[in-house]
Amino acid sequence: MIVLSQFVGPPLFKWAVNHVGESHTRAQPAEFDGVRDALIFGVKPQSLQLARQLQAHDWQVKLVCRHSDELDGLDTVNLDCQASEEITLETLQSLNAKQADALVSFMPVEDSYRLCELAYENFGTETMVVYLKNREKAGRFEELGVRVVEPDTAVVKLLEQFVRSPAGTPILLGTDSGQEMMDIEVADPDIDNVTIRDLSLPLDVLILSIHRDGQTLVPHGYTTLKLGDHITVVGPPAKLDEVTLKFEA
Repeated sequence: MIVLSQFVGPPLFKWAVNHVGESHTRAQPAEFDGVRDALIFGVKPQSLQLARQLQAHDWQVKLVCRHSDELDGLDTVNLDCQASEEITLETLQSLNAKQADALVSFMPVEDSYRLCELAYENFGTETMVVYLKNREKAGRFEELGVRVVEPDTAVVKLLEQFVRSPAGTPILLGTDSGQEMMDIEVADPDIDNVTIRDLSLPLDVLILSIHRDGQTLVPHGYTTLKLGDHITVVGPPAKLDEVTLKFEA
């Protein structure tokens, strides 16, 4: 009886939790289609600025507001702005959220959570960022893998980085015109199981980290890359374009 419970108990418990809606199951994300897409929800000065900065790095961006009059008086030239009063699955499908590589929310807490929950369970969106004024609300977002930005803490952390790493922080912020940092997914089967030292990368491009199966690895020359790895690289913008083609071919 004890042995039987060891086999039957866990699956039965998992089924019960799912049945009453107390767990979240992440959907399988769509394959990268060659275009980086971002959906930004909520109209604030920060969201407009973020949209333009992403566009400058060749992202396709949609800015979503609840009511079109929220855009009155704002500079939205060359921005793809959409209005939707409700955050529903149908709304996200109409925005082609399945292909979104990143989702950012500046909306109130409950709206942001509903958005992330829908994206997580239906599209498997891997990069979700929420702007929160109160860090105490962050817990349930983090359970969905959401990155939470809380203004006061973010500023303190940024100042700390300027003090501890004055040379590296401008690269992190993208204010160093000669260097940029970006994430690239390993999608080329020819690179699967290849060590970093055998990649023949440009000498001025450095792989800082590898994100694999929920863990962050600090790489060295003998680290083996796997399909689906997300690598963080730093280097001159032109060389990063070259490296992107190499990994995503």
